[in-house]
Amino acid sequence: MTSTGTTTATGPLAPTGAVRARTVRLGDVSDAEAERWADLVDRALEPNPFLSPAYLLTASRWLARTAGIVLVVVERDDRMIALLPLSRGGRFHGTPLRCATTAGAFLKDDSPLCAPLVDAEHAATALDHLLRFLADRRNGFPPLVELTLLPGDGPLHDALHDACRRARVTLLERSRFERAVLDRSSAAPPPREALSPSKRKQVERLTRRLEEATGATLRWEDRGEDPQAFQDFVALEAAGWKGDAGRDGGALQVTPGAVEWFTDVTDGLRARRSLHLLTLVAGDDVVYMSLQFAAAGSLFSLMDTYDERFARFSPGVIGRVMEQEHVLERTTADRFDPCMHPKNAGPTALYRDRRPLVGVVLATRGVLPRLLLRSVPALRGLRTRVARTPREIVEDAT
Repeated sequence: MTSTGTTTATGPLAPTGAVRARTVRLGDVSDAEAERWADLVDRALEPNPFLSPAYLLTASRWLARTAGIVLVVVERDDRMIALLPLSRGGRFHGTPLRCATTAGAFLKDDSPLCAPLVDAEHAATALDHLLRFLADRRNGFPPLVELTLLPGDGPLHDALHDACRRARVTLLERSRFERAVLDRSSAAPPPREALSPSKRKQVERLTRRLEEATGATLRWEDRGEDPQAFQDFVALEAAGWKGDAGRDGGALQVTPGAVEWFTDVTDGLRARRSLHLLTLVAGDDVVYMSLQFAAAGSLFSLMDTYDERFARFSPGVIGRVMEQEHVLERTTADRFDPCMHPKNAGPTALYRDRRPLVGVVLATRGVLPRLLLRSVPALRGLRTRVARTPREIVEDAT
């Protein structure tokens, strides 16, 4: 592992032994280190399979746009307790200061969640050392660090804000939106009952007609443990409109390197029993498929597809509603995230719950970066910064 900087501490923040932070280029991670990284995914305060080695590390083998990603890792003894991927950004919104960002060429387009991996058991220690490392100019990071697609509530959100207060790091919230999810703890009615009356009747009518057309009852199969199932997914997707390169469908088969990369992704997640490929079938016909990743008690559906022979029955609508019912009835997942942008209003309306996602910028050191953050006119209305006294600001400048 290539390190570009290290800080070590043995004070009260370290539970046992020394805690250290360092950087490593994504392509330099060894097999043993990747295994420790994968273990952290299973212990993360905020579940995020898109920062797992099965997803991110395998991308570096096939996709050139991962070049430049540096991992900031915090370790205690031989255990990773935090991991944050960063890329060099440009100048921050017209200021003379540069920033590091999670929204690099790869993650901004291919990761629907960029929440750093933080050990749930040692969250305060991990975040304190992460911020301390980023604040040390000897490590080569600029004083502004942009974190995108973070949860706008929950334990990681609270832990990060608390750590910024302890470190006297200014935090500015740049963006916020709500994304559709399914939360087991929600007090809302079951997924089908939570639909509007007209939408519920439509789903039931389409389901009946699809079953009549196929002569079979719809049922789910989880084919996550079958390597051939992913190849079937790729073929089904390519056979539909997404496989038409002229229509910019974006199917895996028409995107250079995507099939090879996702074959690695699914193989890696399958080996850790973290892959589900839900397949909605009617007799011998595959109607709809949804690729799900599991992480620390949550499920994420990054992509789905359907057989366009059944397009008149809206199999995507039927599949998404029945998928939610399957998650609640046949799994123990606390949350299901379909990773759907809210601009997709129709599909978003099929989900009863919402979760806020935010983008923030941290001013990790120096008075000037903090003042510049406060002076950006376009961000004034969205600013949520850590409360600091005039005395603290003066002490920082000395």
